[in-house]
Amino acid sequence: METIKEIFNHKLFRIPDYQRGYSWEKNHLDDFWQDISNLQKDRIHYTGMISVEEVDKSEYFSWEEDKWLIEGKGDKPYFIVDGQQRITTIIILIWVISDKITDLEQISYNSKKDIINKYIYTENLPEHKKSYIFGYHKDNPSYEFLKREIFEQIDGVTNSELEQTVYTNNLLYAKKYFIEKVAKLNIKDLGDLFDKITKQLKFDFKVLEKELDIFIVFETMNNRGKPLSNLEKLKNRLIYLSTLLKDDNPDLRIQLRNNINEHWKTIYKYLGLNKEKKLDDDLFLQSHWIMFKRYERREPEFYATDIFERYYTSQNVISGEENYYTISNYIESLALSVKQWFVMNNPSHRHAQDLAASDNVIFWLKKLNRLGFKSFAPLIMGALVIEEDKQKIVQLLKATESYVFLIFDVSFRRSNTGTYHFSAKASELYNKEKDIIELIHDIKYWIYGDDDYNGYFDINSFYSYLKDLFVREGSNGFYDWKYLRYFLFEYELYLNDNISSGRDWNELKFVEYIYPNNPVKACWKSTFKRFSANERKRLSGSLGNFTLLPHAVLEEDNCFEDKKLYFLNSKNSLEIANLESWGPDDILSRGVKMLGFMEKRWNISIPEDFKQELLFLDFDFEKS
Repeated sequence: METIKEIFNHKLFRIPDYQRGYSWEKNHLDDFWQDISNLQKDRIHYTGMISVEEVDKSEYFSWEEDKWLIEGKGDKPYFIVDGQQRITTIIILIWVISDKITDLEQISYNSKKDIINKYIYTENLPEHKKSYIFGYHKDNPSYEFLKREIFEQIDGVTNSELEQTVYTNNLLYAKKYFIEKVAKLNIKDLGDLFDKITKQLKFDFKVLEKELDIFIVFETMNNRGKPLSNLEKLKNRLIYLSTLLKDDNPDLRIQLRNNINEHWKTIYKYLGLNKEKKLDDDLFLQSHWIMFKRYERREPEFYATDIFERYYTSQNVISGEENYYTISNYIESLALSVKQWFVMNNPSHRHAQDLAASDNVIFWLKKLNRLGFKSFAPLIMGALVIEEDKQKIVQLLKATESYVFLIFDVSFRRSNTGTYHFSAKASELYNKEKDIIELIHDIKYWIYGDDDYNGYFDINSFYSYLKDLFVREGSNGFYDWKYLRYFLFEYELYLNDNISSGRDWNELKFVEYIYPNNPVKACWKSTFKRFSANERKRLSGSLGNFTLLPHAVLEEDNCFEDKKLYFLNSKNSLEIANLESWGPDDILSRGVKMLGFMEKRWNISIPEDFKQELLFLDFDFEKS
């Protein structure tokens, strides 16, 4: 068992290229900080295993900045196989502590320079070289990021040259986290904290035997702690397979390994490009596999089984079934597709708008983000990757939006309706076995049917769903329809000729009753007094009685004259704001108009004599 102080004695550590980057997030940092905070003086805390592999001379020979330290001073270089998350966290905290003390101060009899020399970097001044005691393999985008953004060493690297990924975002978050934690600590407290992490945390430090297959060891060991994602495992697996390629062209092995590293930089760059919305590793990997190869509904995690047990195996490489070219084709597809995956999931992001190169594509992707892609994500990714005709892509997006809205959100079909069919079509499109126009016709056929087949759209299912919302105790009619906001936003766009300027989905968050749900004021009671309590409930919950506002009205019971001011000021709901009054006939006529919009917008037909019933206003409006 060794402490960090002992482990970092005449050694330097690198995180190899087959490793994932820094994956700890707030919950992991909270647990780590809690462990340190609870650690009493003169007690030790077992922190886990650190497994390392000694670096061969053939590998470190190219480490120009470090050879003087290895060959001149005799320090031993190691690759970290297991335990990198803990070590990285500790080194970041050590840097934050050292940065808080001045050059003249000491903690635990260590000056700032002593701490940096032992744990961060050491310098060879005559040769103008700086060797980092801990860091990443040069092929990892975290290599430069750690030096500049965490250790604050410029070394000729500019901010514009730094690549940012999910992992670099995590590094920066950890640094900010610890800066906040130590902000109010005095010099004694800093010394106590430094002692805890360097002397009281104990590790089972092991140098792995050379005979072990390090890639297999890594894949096995790193299922502890925060589990590796399948995408992280895949990088290690493919690098391992690159070492098994036939010897007739050794340059291909090196080239493939380099390509894997470069493509994984791209993949993690785009998965983490929007810091507010990190994209899930394995959802991307699964969707890509469905697009790239196949879909299987009968087998859980079929894509991982395919990748690790059926395709990218050592047996397949040795037999020649998988080779440099097949693996290159796969990783190139991943790197190309992740950009379009980013576009799909972040259509409002400025980088997405540049990558899509089409305002219309972005316009329709935004709609699908509001509704959800359901089973169409692999199909749409495939279209964005291979189809050059933007207009055809827009047609596909329109058809998909109609399918999702009409089949799931209006007809309330089962959530897996069409999943197998359209997931299978994704690989057919990507591999150019099917044309995009064929698929558009196919989607429409599933929605609308033809002379011999009704399709999956069913307005009667919508009525049955709504009926429950009007009858059930405590429900509020259309107000409780999950997609009312989406429908109202689309209606506003329609009223304004589909010009979204000034009508931001993220601002128009509130669905507002015009005639209140529970009216108290006389202005409302006198207008609706001829109707029964049940009829008034139906009127307040009917489609025509709702609009969108950027802010909730403070007093829902306000008279119409007062509410009009909100509508005018919001530059929304102008259709209502221009009316003199609001009564039962207005709710009915506007509701019928909105159903007419639904027919036109989604190419459906609602019988005229059914519209009043669908609005749940099928009672006598003429009674006195």
